[in-house]
Amino acid sequence: MSLRHLRIFVAVAELGNMHAAARKLFIAQPAISQAISEIERFYNVKLFERLSRKLYITPTGEQFLFYARHILALYSDLEQEMSNKVDNFQINIGATITIGTCLIPHIISEFKKAYPRMELQVSINTADYLAQELLHNGLDIAFVENVYEAQELIAEPFLDDEMILICSPDHPFARESLVSLEEISKDKYIAREKGTQEPFVEYMHLHNLSLNTVWYCNNSETTKMAVMNNYGITCISRLIAAKELAEGSVAEIRLADSTQLTRKMKMLYHKSKYLSDPLLELMDICRNLEVTLPC
Repeated sequence: MSLRHLRIFVAVAELGNMHAAARKLFIAQPAISQAISEIERFYNVKLFERLSRKLYITPTGEQFLFYARHILALYSDLEQEMSNKVDNFQINIGATITIGTCLIPHIISEFKKAYPRMELQVSINTADYLAQELLHNGLDIAFVENVYEAQELIAEPFLDDEMILICSPDHPFARESLVSLEEISKDKYIAREKGTQEPFVEYMHLHNLSLNTVWYCNNSETTKMAVMNNYGITCISRLIAAKELAEGSVAEIRLADSTQLTRKMKMLYHKSKYLSDPLLELMDICRNLEVTLPC
């Protein structure tokens, strides 16, 4: 069994068609079919069902695909690590909006001190999207607040993210020294997009209270603009709202319940990922952010 067999199988599995795989790999279609047959004979398994000229991957095929992808990924890591000796190495980083906005510039700056010639490619997206990219080796590491549940991924906490409630300076809460959770539950609330876990929503549920959600926003800038225009209140990372708090364009709501709301920022990476020296350096920088971050 060779890497060629694995590449052919992965292409057929992902494209669902031998002709398409042949075009992608610039290999004659009969050679594609022969490679799949050789794998099936070698392991005495059925990887695809052929029904009405269509291919359907079998449960065994799905299992084989998992291993094939990671064998190819490890080989790619090997090639990349060796090419690192001639400065052709690149680390692909994913981050959610809060981390991408507030932390990634500092992380890159610290990393460049150790590896000034190394390339870092950054992708900013949702935690679910980044997790899928990690599973398919599209990213080397991702930094997220919400954890995507997958046995193949390791989530390592590296920093506490303080969450605060904010409102417009014209909102009545801005003039109150303390606001109760009951008062919060009756006001208009601006939430993240549906399906996103929010620490404050869960905190309210613990107190048998719910939020009067009137607006869902899919990014932090839109959320802050809605708050500034007094359309409602929201819970947001202090890091994200720091500029607006300093300018006075939003006000922090002080809760009568003195509990500090925090969520854990996490490094997410595949359990089978080869951790090169540059990647380990990047991870160490994140573990030490509490010390290196400017006040």
